[in-house]
This record gives sequence, structure tokens and C-alpha cells, in this order.
Amino acid sequence: MKTVVVPMDDRPPNYQLVSKIADLNCLEIELPDKNLLGRYLRPGNCEELARWMLSREADRFIVSVDMLSYGGLIASREDEISARTAIDRLSSVRELRRRFPNAEIFLSSIVRRASVSVSSAGSKELWTMLNNYLWLSGNERIKEAEAVEEELPRGFVGRYRELRLRNHEVNKECLKLVKAGCADLLVLAQEDTFQHGPQERELAILEDMAKDHVIDDRVFIHNGADEVIQEMLSYRRDQEYPVEVIYDSPETREKIMDFEDREFGKNVESHMKLLGMRQSSGSSTGILVAGTKIDDSIEALKNLSKRKQRVFILDVFCANGSNPSFVDTYLGLDLKNIWGYSAWNTASNSLGTLLSLAATSSSCEVEKKVFAEFYISRLLDDHLYQGVLRNTLERMVDESGGDIYKVSKSKGLFEDFRDNLFMPKAEEFLDRFIRGRKLDIFDFSSSENRISIEKFILPWDRTFECEIEVVIR
Repeated sequence: MKTVVVPMDDRPPNYQLVSKIADLNCLEIELPDKNLLGRYLRPGNCEELARWMLSREADRFIVSVDMLSYGGLIASREDEISARTAIDRLSSVRELRRRFPNAEIFLSSIVRRASVSVSSAGSKELWTMLNNYLWLSGNERIKEAEAVEEELPRGFVGRYRELRLRNHEVNKECLKLVKAGCADLLVLAQEDTFQHGPQERELAILEDMAKDHVIDDRVFIHNGADEVIQEMLSYRRDQEYPVEVIYDSPETREKIMDFEDREFGKNVESHMKLLGMRQSSGSSTGILVAGTKIDDSIEALKNLSKRKQRVFILDVFCANGSNPSFVDTYLGLDLKNIWGYSAWNTASNSLGTLLSLAATSSSCEVEKKVFAEFYISRLLDDHLYQGVLRNTLERMVDESGGDIYKVSKSKGLFEDFRDNLFMPKAEEFLDRFIRGRKLDIFDFSSSENRISIEKFILPWDRTFECEIEVVIR
């Protein structure tokens, strides 16, 4: 099956990982040239992307509305695009249906995050102040909220609300596209927020619209963002994936994770439903959700490993990176049947990637080497970089008088970090935990084959995310 993807921007989860998930699903995939896509503060070329999309032929089209309407996720929070222009650009979806009446058309659209983008120390201060204002407002602490608003730039809150309304109108238009049969599936992913945030009324309206249009079985609304297209690649119509999901404790299931607005168990259920997964104690695939106490997580992992052929680990102890003590402990158990690990951003971002892997793992067509490369790259990225060494890089940048949102301003600093700290630590990690191990995801000898790190970069020149390429030869 051929799939054409218009991703949300060119960051690794939306481009590199999308390509790898397609490989794991044995899909022929076509992505646009990166130069057409949004890259950090530079919006993508919406008109050219629409022309590119309409010129392709495929069995399935997966389209980021944020890219198509605004030029990317960052651009969707800015004020360059009017509501009329953003909605008009969705006419290309209607044209896509006209040209390809039998193709599957999947849409992903973001419910705007609570606050603004962060690209500097100044915008981080605005992010904090606006979050505080919105939290106070949502919890009916009006006088305190008004005091914070007084400290924000004049007109800032009013313009913010106008932009929220614009994005909300676009999301309502997406529901109309599903109702009209122009799209077969829609995910409205709620980006970074909190309980009682500004999204609550919007989500209620969107959910009611989906029910009124009798399309709620094709519309999914839950926390997340960058993982959606990965999940859509793993989706199969009329195919069910049995999997057993266990939590290290009820607290983890009931916890409202950082940057989310509902119990995590509800997000897990919705993401599983999107992928056609059902809970089954008899499944050969198991997922551990670890996020409360390391000892409880390790005990649950050992028990799950004894019962399952394939085990996947979701590390949600904290946002954007591993719990290093948990990872070191579980790797020290030398379990043979660990097939996946994820902790790369928010809990629901990590969840979507892991579920996409789990949905793919039982296929007889899967090449285990690709799985092994994916597993190792997540450990090096989510654990070694994000969980262990990112703070060191940021301290180095700070001590140099540099900027964590533009690392290259500190000439040679990243190269020093990469060559003299990250790469030696990565090789040490591979020697200790990967090379020579007889993991089930290796259908080759991990001692005879060469495992190498071909790339380690900061794709947006900020410390927030890295891009790692692991190759096994």
C-alpha cells in the first residue's frame, strides 16, 4: 500500500520517525522535500505543498492540517494567517477526495496548546506568565489572573484569544470534512495544556459536533501532537491488535501527566482505540506503563516478561526524557524479550510511538534489524541524551554565555559536546547494554554485526530535541 504524508514540520518525530514507522509497516511512503516544510520559526510553503499533494497518487493520504493551513505547528500559534485563509486552504482536501474517491484520507489537527511558543529567554518568560494567567482564570481565581494580565504586554491576551478562536474554527471545519466524506479519519490532538485550561470549552464543542454529525467513531480527541501520523501509518481498517497493557501502579493510570488535562489511562484507551487495539491478557504482546515507583515498575516488568513474547516499555516518570535509574535497572536485568522503549516527550507523545511499534511487532513481515535500530536509537535519544546528558549540554551553553535556543552561536560547543562527551558515552552504553546481548529483536549476531551511530545533530539548533541515526550492518 502506498501512502503519501504531509507532515506537521521537519522535526524527527514528524519526518525521520514517520519514515521508520513506515519501514516497519512495510509501507511504500512518499514525503515532501524538507525544504517545503515548516522549520522552526520559518513556516512551510502551504500552496506548494497542496500542489505537491494533489499531484501524487496513493492508497492513503495522511495530512497534517497545521502544515496545510498554517505552515507547521509553530506557525499555527502565530498571527500571520487569517481564519479565512486557513480554512480556504482546506479546499485542497476536498479536491483530493474528488481526484481519489477510493483512497483513504486521514487528517491530523492540533487543538492549540495553552501558552505560546518558546524560542528565547524572553518568550519563555511570556510562556510562564500566560500559563499562570490561564491557570488562574481556569480555576476562577479572577483577581489574581487580572493582576498577571496587567504584567503582560497590552493587548496580548486579546490577540491570544483571537488566535485560539481561529484555530478552533479550523478544527470545526475539519469535522465538516469528515461529515462530508472528504476525510475518513480525524485526530484532534490536544497539545500541551493542563486541567481547566482554555481548551475545555473548545473540546466540549468539538465532541458535541462529532456526535451531532454521527462521526464520533471516526474522530479521536485526546492528548498528544507529534505522534499522530506515526499512529495513522500503523492503523489498519478492520484489523484488531490484541495487547495487554499493565501499569506499575493505579497511581500511574490515574495520574494527570505534565502538559496533559486528563487521567493518563483515558489517553491510553483512546490511542489504543485509534490503532484498533484491544486489551487482552492472552496476547503475546505486553506494554508496561512505568511512572510511579521504580521498584514497582521493575517488579511489574519482570512479571510481564515471563508471560509475553514481546514487551514494550513506556517510561512516563517525567516529561521529555527517561528516568535514568529506572532504565539502568531494567537494562541490568538482561531481559531478552524487550522490543521497544519510549520516553521522548510528553507521556502521550511517547505513548503513540510505542503503540505504533507494538501494533507492528506481530507481523511476520517485520525485519527485526529495523526494530533493533529503532529500539537502540530511542535509548540513545530518550534516555542517554534527554534523560542523562541534555542538562550537561545546557549547562555548557549557559557557562559559555550562549543560547539554548540557538546553540550554534557558541562556536564549536556542540561539536565538543558531541565528540568528547556524547559519543564516548554512547559507545560505552552500547558496549555495556547492547553489543553481545542476545535480544529477541536481533535476528543476527549483535556481537558480529557492527552497530554504529551515523548521525547525532540538533535539527533545530536548540537543545530541546536531537536527531540520532543508528545503523546495524
